[in-house]
Amino acid sequence: MYDRDEIPDSLSVSGQINCRAELERLPDVSFPLTGLSTSKIEALSFHPCAQVPEQNVDKQALMFSPPLGNFVLMRYQATCCLGPPVKGFYQLSMVSEDEGAFLFKLHLMEGYKSPLTMEFCNVTMPFPRRRILSFDGTPSIGTVSNAEHSVEWKIITSGRGLSGKSIEATFPGTVRFAPWQMQRSTSFRSVFEGITDDDSDNETENTNNMANTEEFLMEKMSKDLPPVDLEEPFSWLAYNYAKVSFKIIGASLSGISIDPKSVSIYPAVKAPVESSSQATSGDYILWNTLGKCPSAVTAKV
Repeated sequence: MYDRDEIPDSLSVSGQINCRAELERLPDVSFPLTGLSTSKIEALSFHPCAQVPEQNVDKQALMFSPPLGNFVLMRYQATCCLGPPVKGFYQLSMVSEDEGAFLFKLHLMEGYKSPLTMEFCNVTMPFPRRRILSFDGTPSIGTVSNAEHSVEWKIITSGRGLSGKSIEATFPGTVRFAPWQMQRSTSFRSVFEGITDDDSDNETENTNNMANTEEFLMEKMSKDLPPVDLEEPFSWLAYNYAKVSFKIIGASLSGISIDPKSVSIYPAVKAPVESSSQATSGDYILWNTLGKCPSAVTAKV
């Protein structure tokens, strides 16, 4: 998600149908895959036990002889049949060398109807090479916490799912970091102390290797330097995004569905049939709109 007209958002779904059959004598099971023809399927594969018609899979029943235990009946890749479940923008920029200002403005579950339910939704801002001292800001919804190198915003928590409506969530704030000089000094001291401990046992050898030690220290210190120019490091590379994690239950986001009432078993036996659907986020990224987009998706003509 990038929130720029000239850079289209890209959203794809990778899914699978998991089965567990507790049936004796390996009967044949069949059901129609509703919505397969209208879904924008990019890749499709089946378990060897499935008998797949060459055409019109959605018009005919998919038949298979299930093995015992759990197995994956089908895998697919498709374009999401709905809009992004989380959309909006994220901005992050420098206030000073050791302080950044950020702003989130997000819409959750816009266009999503019941029974689709978002069970939880979290947003994480990573700062892999800066140590966080504090942050300031209050979101319009949810709670915020921080670790040494990240800030996490829990918009929807487990037990408070969102269903049948959409919400807007905003979060402006600032985050303060340990000064670069302090971080470099700490790293230098820890490395130097580790080396002097070894020196107490090997004074002569370390004297001869002083040049190598200096090279090692310089290399160690250089790794603690910022990955980019401090003029605007939060709009580049490792600081250029926030990651969203969520879980949606109630239906498939690909448009493919299975009606438990349409499942048939031959030879006929009385057996309960249960079905459920859920979608979890993979790499769901909100790019910093003040930075450079690392790649742009070309629209298909």
